[in-house]
Amino acid sequence: MKILLAPDKFKGSLSAQAVCETIAENLFSIVPELEIEIHPMADGGDGSLEILVETLGLDEMEVATVDPLGRPIKASYLHNQNQAFIELASASGLVLLKEEERDPMLTSTFGTGLMVKHAVDQGITDIYLLLGGSATNDFGLGIITALGGMLLDEEGEALAPVGENLIKIAKIIPPSVVYQETKFHVLCDVNNPPYGENGAASIYAQQKGGTEQQIEDLDAGAKHLCALINDQFGVALDSLQGGGAAGATAAGMVGLLGGEIKGGFAALSTLTKLPEKIAAADIVISGEGKLDEQSLQGKVIDGVAKLCADHQKPLYLFVGVSALPPSAHETLKIKKVFSIMEYATSQEDAMLNPTQYLQQMSLAFAEAVL
Repeated sequence: MKILLAPDKFKGSLSAQAVCETIAENLFSIVPELEIEIHPMADGGDGSLEILVETLGLDEMEVATVDPLGRPIKASYLHNQNQAFIELASASGLVLLKEEERDPMLTSTFGTGLMVKHAVDQGITDIYLLLGGSATNDFGLGIITALGGMLLDEEGEALAPVGENLIKIAKIIPPSVVYQETKFHVLCDVNNPPYGENGAASIYAQQKGGTEQQIEDLDAGAKHLCALINDQFGVALDSLQGGGAAGATAAGMVGLLGGEIKGGFAALSTLTKLPEKIAAADIVISGEGKLDEQSLQGKVIDGVAKLCADHQKPLYLFVGVSALPPSAHETLKIKKVFSIMEYATSQEDAMLNPTQYLQQMSLAFAEAVL
């Protein structure tokens, strides 16, 4: 019997790799003849790069770049001969700023653009940009200018690629053809459009330090840019699903560099050949720290469940805590959910002793299924 382990991390407790290794070790000790393959997963957010390193054998490249306010820093991306994986947050993330420094009118993705430029200059043809955790609301124009593009006002003067200037842009000169020929895969797990009541500024700018007035101005700037890009380049972005990700960086990448927005799980699933591995398994075990409604919105369990349904493979879940009703289990066609909270004395106990409880859950799984 072949079992595939494809869980997400147990956030704050165990990495996806550690979850896999713990379950595999325990199942082997109970049924030594099992064939077990471990395949830790992520959805494009935290932990994604670690999984790609393991699966694709990537190398790390450290480069000189700048933070969201233009201050020199060092940041790293991962690559092989043809592909680079760049986390926007590594140079343009909120975590790089003190709380009093947060200001989406002044921050920029320029530092991320320098990382992209470095990768393309090395001859890399496929750039995977992992969005999330940005400190910016610049429509990705920092990236565009770092690649050699220009933003001009009505008088033909160059503008800095920051939020406060979005509304002033009258013409965009895109980067050179080298970057136009690069394939940009934009990974995100939100569906927000570039502007409007569910847009980038309205939903996310406050946490980046935006005031009510600034949020209105940024939203107006994003709407203006959508119209400008449509006029100049014939690309309609107004209702682009996911276009609002990372301060509308996703929209900028699509409109100005021909990027393609992809769900994080879907992209990682394809890159790591998860569908083929599910097809070859007899049983699949997935899981995460908290199973709830968000688990159904493009996250790892949702994606694994759909692949299992496609290939008619039984799916079992090992989770920290389950907050989903049985009806949702039926929708996802989950055979059974094993939860740490069925054994732990408290949430703190669960977080501190996950391997102990995964051992008990593995025994319960073996008794019920094997």
